[in-house]
Amino acid sequence: MSVWVGFRRTLAVAGVLMAGAGFAAEPAPADQCRLALSSRYVGAQAVPAVRSAVEAIARPNAVRWIAPGQAITTDFSAQRLNVILDERGRIMAMRCG
Repeated sequence: MSVWVGFRRTLAVAGVLMAGAGFAAEPAPADQCRLALSSRYVGAQAVPAVRSAVEAIARPNAVRWIAPGQAITTDFSAQRLNVILDERGRIMAMRCG
């Protein structure tokens, strides 16, 4: 199983658990975190130049870089861009939140 498939399954299970716990997953309003512009970097190595470019696109909003196994807060911010990295430091996904 690829890392991406495993990650998607983990997110799906988390969504079901959250829904069962009374948390309603609301869709994020249209691209408040500038996902459309920054998503062109999915698949790129997260070297300093790429990180700077992604942060410049998202500015003034926050960017959260998430490495495998890293603990993250569960607060939701539609303006924050979450960049999910794989074990090699490549950007495998991005999402608002």
